[in-house]
Amino acid sequence: MPERETKKKTSGWMVLMKIMVMLVLIAYLVFSFIKEHTWKNHAPCQDLIICVKDKSQASFVSEEDLLAILEKKHLNPKGSPINQINLQSIEKEIKTHQFVLDAQCYKTANNVVHVDVEQRLPVMRIMSSTGENYFIDGNGDKMLNVEYPADVVVATGSISQKYAKKYLAHIGKTLQENSFWNSQVEQVNVLKDGTLEMIPRVGNHVIHLGKPTGIAEKLKRIKVFYDKVLCNVGWNKYSRISVEYNNQIICTKTK
Repeated sequence: MPERETKKKTSGWMVLMKIMVMLVLIAYLVFSFIKEHTWKNHAPCQDLIICVKDKSQASFVSEEDLLAILEKKHLNPKGSPINQINLQSIEKEIKTHQFVLDAQCYKTANNVVHVDVEQRLPVMRIMSSTGENYFIDGNGDKMLNVEYPADVVVATGSISQKYAKKYLAHIGKTLQENSFWNSQVEQVNVLKDGTLEMIPRVGNHVIHLGKPTGIAEKLKRIKVFYDKVLCNVGWNKYSRISVEYNNQIICTKTK
């Protein structure tokens, strides 16, 4: 009997010791986790990396410009505790630059703050008969103080700001999104009645689009005409090609 009781006591102590060891281990892990988490939260920001997209297409804004904006507002996060950095404030300030369309700010595991910036890009240059000269972006909004030798389509003629925003911005985007038309169209002219003409780079003809609606379908018809007709008869065969009316292409021969 005494021997059996001794074994029970020994077994009980071993269970108790195992429980105590497990509790100490759990406490250590919790402490280590809290310490590591606290250290990470208070660790300084190692760097700020600003990336401006589409720089090969246009350079309206540089990383240096945006860094200067943040410096002026004391928002450069480098060296600040990572948990005290307000990403929303950085984004908001970056977006105050007139040539910034959007900005996304985020932190990475190595305590670096990144800002990805999307530029506002021009889709057309407006040179109206009233003397106005400005660029518009894809939303039809004016881009002020632009010094931009960009190869964008120039729109001339009777153009009001309302017309440019409602119609020409969409046309500019449509042309840019198609590699062929982006290369082929040099100028869009708005006539007094609001109808449109396009001046191509290749071929001595004018393309009459008519009303500024259904542009994608009209361009599709012209492209088919180019491929099936002009490639055979020559690019200078006609002086005027009209797609004003549905399902029709009316051509005027060069004299």
